[in-house]
Amino acid sequence: MRGNEVLDSIEDLPSRFTGRDNGLNARFRLHIGNVERDVVIAGDSCRVETANGMPADVEITASPKTWLEMEAGRLSGIDAFASRKLSIRGSIEKSLHFEPSFSRPDGGGTRYTLEDIAVKGASISTLVAGDAAAPPVVLIHGLGATKASFLTIVGGLARNHRVVAIDLPGFGASSKPMGRYDAPWFSGYVTALLDELEIDRTFLVGNSMGGRISMEVAMRAPERVEALACLCPAAAFSYRPGLLLARLMRPELSLLAGRLPRKRMKDGMRHLFGDPTCVDNEWYEAAIDEFLDVWKSPRARIAFSRALRNIYLDEPAGEKGFWNRLSFMEAPALFIYGRRDTLITHRFGHKIRRHLPNATVKVWGDCGHVPQVEFPERTIRTIEKFFREASQAAA
Repeated sequence: MRGNEVLDSIEDLPSRFTGRDNGLNARFRLHIGNVERDVVIAGDSCRVETANGMPADVEITASPKTWLEMEAGRLSGIDAFASRKLSIRGSIEKSLHFEPSFSRPDGGGTRYTLEDIAVKGASISTLVAGDAAAPPVVLIHGLGATKASFLTIVGGLARNHRVVAIDLPGFGASSKPMGRYDAPWFSGYVTALLDELEIDRTFLVGNSMGGRISMEVAMRAPERVEALACLCPAAAFSYRPGLLLARLMRPELSLLAGRLPRKRMKDGMRHLFGDPTCVDNEWYEAAIDEFLDVWKSPRARIAFSRALRNIYLDEPAGEKGFWNRLSFMEAPALFIYGRRDTLITHRFGHKIRRHLPNATVKVWGDCGHVPQVEFPERTIRTIEKFFREASQAAA
């Protein structure tokens, strides 16, 4: 009986298609219990057909119960993904376009929109969720990641905030302009995006490189930042044995790196976590699919290499060095480090305490490099509590 209900709801999708003229062209393969159908969106048209051997851009797998809850509006795709009730293979970016393409009743699930915002000659891909009148929070991803790295906490934060998750220029679905790809350069795009979105003041949440960019925004435009939460943030390294080699490295050489070994990528991703089993194998596969999809772009490869090089070249010392400048940062700041982080040592927390004695520094002993993925509920609670207390102190 439930299988018939699922099939009927899938075959009814074209009648509820709202994504006309959005330019999306994708084949979505749905695996819902024993029901398998392809939903094909081509610009202003939508059709449902049986899987006929055509390759799918996205495969979405869920139980009949999860699918019907989504169809009733009680659960969103983002919420289902965050709670591991739904898995994705293929393009995560295209998968995000699936749900907003169809009308559904509002039953309490997280609603979101996707929009490309023109900023300083570039196009910034944004996902926006939550009440437009709620206090805004901007989520900034790390090196090689996209806004999808925050899907685990978007729904939770959207209960009290207008959430704006972005793809930085050079990454994900955003355009790949020629530029420096260092923290000041990125921060200029973030503040310009705030202007375009008419956000005068915001909370910032940044992971890894995104944490470093969040700090740069707070240092350069303090009037725009209510408070910031840095999750395992990159920071200027005082010990740089390969400095000369990094200065000589040419990012343009990344154009030659067209193919990446999938197994090596998976092993590398597993090292991001304190406990690699905290996410299912399907998560690793989807993350690799997404990265490789973006990596096809030569400009994306150059952007990645320039950003990586500039993280290492970030000047730590001197009057204009990072640590001296950080000492003057005014915004309330939360820093979360993972004791099991193999990329950014939790010992940076000691330096943060010396340079920002009023900052809140937490070290999670069971965490690796991506707290928002490893411990989403804990991350949401910690961020929300800190932002709430920062706002009360400022009132």
